[in-house]
Amino acid sequence: MADYYGTDTVVSELREDGLLIIRINRPEVANALNGATSKAMENIMNNAELDPAVRAIIVTGTGKVFCAGEDLSELSEGGECQTVTEHGFGGLTARLCSKPVIAACNGSAAGGGMEIAVSCDMVVAAENAKFGCTEVGLGIIASTGGLVRLARDINRKDCMELLLTGKKIKAPEAKALGLINYVVPAEEVLDKAIELAEECLKNAPLALKWTKYIVHASSQMSEEDAMRYSDAAYRFLEKTADGIEGPAAFVEKRAPQWQGK
Repeated sequence: MADYYGTDTVVSELREDGLLIIRINRPEVANALNGATSKAMENIMNNAELDPAVRAIIVTGTGKVFCAGEDLSELSEGGECQTVTEHGFGGLTARLCSKPVIAACNGSAAGGGMEIAVSCDMVVAAENAKFGCTEVGLGIIASTGGLVRLARDINRKDCMELLLTGKKIKAPEAKALGLINYVVPAEEVLDKAIELAEECLKNAPLALKWTKYIVHASSQMSEEDAMRYSDAAYRFLEKTADGIEGPAAFVEKRAPQWQGK
């Protein structure tokens, strides 16, 4: 694997098959993000978004914790957050990435760490991991995606309980609520995330991109408008090089050669 705009606090490596693995590397503070680390993640994601060599992304942490949220020791004298970039906390929570993004939660995700996890398309969690939007206990709110995504993704009563109590729940409970995809032993988290990413890598980049766009947009549209949007995207994709290659490869019983165009 080759280094991909990595720093001391964000190890980032790109595999030859297009899988980018980003690892938050501040284990001494439970992988809490300071301003420099959040900006480094923003830079990595900005480059990945524009780079056709990057086809899927995994975000994980070093050690026994995924991310403890913001490093509160770096708040300004006036209490202002120093970690929110153009695309949110860690360059992720306010970003609709065109490529599959998987959170490999090697341990607990709290506060902003929880918000990073739920901003990803899929989540794999260690069986001992805990999840929670704990911001209310600090006099603030889960403003960088936590409130909005939990309200959208889970039952209202469960959402309110999590957000108003600020409690942490164990990975199996988070899975039962629909917040994560898989719960596995801690030593298997990255392997399971890689397995999911490799399944995505078999598919056409443009098809993945437009699938993501339509899924995100459909909740903001009427069913009729969403169907029209989906049909328009299909009519576009069927005329692309990959849209022609896919059916041809299927008929010829061979693996498709995707070009991303």
